[in-house]
Amino acid sequence: MSLFPSSPNNDYKGSVIALYGLYPIFGILIFRSLVHFLSENSGLIGIATIKEFPIIEGLDPNNLVYLFASLWGATQVSLTLILIILFIKYKSFIPLIYLICLLDQCFRMISGAIHPLTEDYYINTPPGVISNIPILIYLFVMFYLSLKGKPQND
Repeated sequence: MSLFPSSPNNDYKGSVIALYGLYPIFGILIFRSLVHFLSENSGLIGIATIKEFPIIEGLDPNNLVYLFASLWGATQVSLTLILIILFIKYKSFIPLIYLICLLDQCFRMISGAIHPLTEDYYINTPPGVISNIPILIYLFVMFYLSLKGKPQND
């Protein structure tokens, strides 16, 4: 199996486990991206449980935070659509889809390390913080399985 097939097609030769392993990833991506993009507070209050900031001199700093989270959500929606289209049209790109998801997960963790939020910012620990390492491990395993060819019958 190749990361960049010479002729993109729907002929996937990797593990069937990795093929079906994308379904929960797509579920997470669709849910997360739509919540961040479309919900009133970009999912930061209800899901991420981030505390709201006080209004200062008539300005609500939360609106700015929600705007940037919604813009991030719009980017997530775009990426999710591209990955789903690749999956439907060109299953030979499944390893590349996993690589993109791996990079996205790594970049999210790097961003969290560069701009860490202490417990003071949260009401509860957000699901993204709890699930970062398990999702990273899952993506590594699925990426490996997507590159591993199916056993050949002699």
